Amino acid sequence: MEVNQIQAELAQVEHVIDRAAQAIQDDEASPQELKDCVRQLDDQSRKARLSRDAQDLLQYIDEMEETSDRAKIACEKANDLGTLARSAVMQAHRRLSDLKYQLH
Repeated sequence: MEVNQIQAELAQVEHVIDRAAQAIQDDEASPQELKDCVRQLDDQSRKARLSRDAQDLLQYIDEMEETSDRAKIACEKANDLGTLARSAVMQAHRRLSDLKYQLH
């Protein structure tokens, strides 16, 4: 996949992360661990967006996928978390996992 294609995919993932961040912020049952993971995903996606190097992008995506794994685990442990927040986090995880799989 070319850099432009990777960046286009990342832009879509960033929208999903933004929705997850909003859903987590709106859900009072969101644990701090989950908030931290989603905040870190947001920071990582912004850094990735600025990259023009394919290897750097791959590394960012790998790191983001690892962070989304932690967010998924935090989400699974949060029994009181609302459906909207849970599904938004899971969607972000799926998109990042799919993108990582496509690139490796």
